[in-house]
Amino acid sequence: MSSPSTPSNPERFDDRSLGGILVHPLAMVTAFIGPAVVYAVSDHEFTRENARHAFNWHATVVTLAVVAFVTGFLSADEVTVGGESIDPLSIPAPIDTVLMFVGVLLLLATMVAVVATFAYAIIATVKAVSGTAWSYPGAVDIVERFL
Repeated sequence: MSSPSTPSNPERFDDRSLGGILVHPLAMVTAFIGPAVVYAVSDHEFTRENARHAFNWHATVVTLAVVAFVTGFLSADEVTVGGESIDPLSIPAPIDTVLMFVGVLLLLATMVAVVATFAYAIIATVKAVSGTAWSYPGAVDIVERFL
């Protein structure tokens, strides 16, 4: 009597690539630059799809951080430059308070996104090893929209 065996799926293993797996840890070091380069130079569909997902997430996080920084700068009462205190912008008090509140919320969202980046990179790498291109939750699909 023969034992039941699970059929293997060789196409699944052939469709994976090392670049598609390593693009997620690469993005941890290079942000969106590494995945953008991998996406541009690769002709392997699995690698390009993983690079696209990594690029979209890291570009979203960098954009969030820049917006948080600019909002925080606009709400600053004083900025010290060369030991001298200057007022960067003359914004009325109610608007300044709203900008400060929004800036703090954006800064907290940026910190959460940076912490999530580590977990997302691990999950995406494990999914890529198993042959699946995992889409990062909350990422704006920049590549799909503009390219």
